[in-house]
Amino acid sequence: MVALASRLPEGAVVRLTEHYGRDVSEWLGRAEQIVAGAAARWNVRLAGFHDAGWTSVVGVGRDQRDRLVVLKALPETERYRQERDALDHWAGNGVCRTLAADDGDQILMIEAVGDAPGGAARPAEHARRVAEALPLLHRVSTTPGGAVPLLTDYYLDTVIPRIERRAADRARSVGPTHVRRAVSLSRDLCAATGQVMMLHSDLYAENVLFDRARRAVFIDPHAKVGSPAFDWAFWCVYYVPTAGFAERVALCREHIPAMVDEVLAWSVTLAVDGAMYYLETRDDTASSMLDVLDSPVLAGV
Repeated sequence: MVALASRLPEGAVVRLTEHYGRDVSEWLGRAEQIVAGAAARWNVRLAGFHDAGWTSVVGVGRDQRDRLVVLKALPETERYRQERDALDHWAGNGVCRTLAADDGDQILMIEAVGDAPGGAARPAEHARRVAEALPLLHRVSTTPGGAVPLLTDYYLDTVIPRIERRAADRARSVGPTHVRRAVSLSRDLCAATGQVMMLHSDLYAENVLFDRARRAVFIDPHAKVGSPAFDWAFWCVYYVPTAGFAERVALCREHIPAMVDEVLAWSVTLAVDGAMYYLETRDDTASSMLDVLDSPVLAGV
């Protein structure tokens, strides 16, 4: 059982400050009150705070039906709106279900996964279970133009310029050929037309919980609208950044054989962008990103 803190956890304060900078301190000073106020309005018996996440404060309690619920307060308006709209779109299919939302305080009430914060224990064959659940995210198409941004806009406005900017100092370490290939593939992928779906686009292992039946349930999306191949690629590269890339690509070949080439192309762009970030922050995960780029499964991309 995960221990809950009676007050705002210091770990949450540190992580949100690292993510947003010192400007978030005023909001953090009000975060306990925001969560407690929402709990009172929604008749939730607040049990405490769960020390998890980089972009939100998480309260845990039980509602009037005695369901375990999470009260998730976010300081960033855009991120709140994007997550709210994405969760509304999925309506609990493969994701944590939204039970209530307060746009003024930017807080969501979400049904907890399993019997405790953090869900059930991760099963041994968790990668396969995630591959079985991922198609649930992409069953229903969406219309661009709401709060959730286009993946292609994100790449053209943020990712490609970031790679090109960092290349001045990091291209030699990552490999000039890898960098050129990533930029070229990014532009080609952004120019392509195809399926447009709601994407999770943040499929680290920490954002995939397991319910009582050991089914994968996705939480904490950093939503985009674009090709479903991107979600699979993000999962392949980042689910566990230090291990399992080839295994996850093999699962893609089983479940989405028609999309594998596109998954591999997105994977190159993600691994180059990630390698540069980890090198810049002196994180040893950089070596794992370089291993991904040198993986035989990417040789023909």
